[in-house]
Amino acid sequence: MDPLTPHLTHAERGARRHHLNGLILASPMKTYRAMTELGREVFADGALPKKQKELIALAVAVAANCWE
Repeated sequence: MDPLTPHLTHAERGARRHHLNGLILASPMKTYRAMTELGREVFADGALPKKQKELIALAVAVAANCWE
């Protein structure tokens, strides 16, 4: 269960996130694009495979009690 929007279904949360991301991309700020690109670079295959990096990120998110 998502603590921020428990009344929304998984599909509704995805649609909401997609809509909000579109609004952010339409703004003149460059931060969102830069963070997206950074995420692509960080999770690209390299010394560690992408899957292992994702599992490490998941473990950190769970340990930090991060939901989104």
